[in-house]
Amino acid sequence: MRQIHPGGERLFVDYAGQTVPVVDAGTGEIRRAQVFVAVLGASNYTYACATWQQTAADWVGAIIATLTFIKGVPKLLVPDQPRALIANPDAYEPVTDG
Repeated sequence: MRQIHPGGERLFVDYAGQTVPVVDAGTGEIRRAQVFVAVLGASNYTYACATWQQTAADWVGAIIATLTFIKGVPKLLVPDQPRALIANPDAYEPVTDG
């Protein structure tokens, strides 16, 4: 079913399921990075960046980087099950991590 999103209304944010390898040029060590992706609903304008983990600080930093990149703030940020942001899930009174 096609969904219509008015311009500037929604920014969908989530971490991709797969990680990407990052090689340290000095040591040759390979670390796995998490891929954060944000997409504006109306235009499908996309921003992606890598973070080492999916902590609350990583989420906030990635969202700030996204808003800086798109040079604006949508009416709504729509995350998809951001487990790193909720320490104790509860339908009525969730407790945030941090």
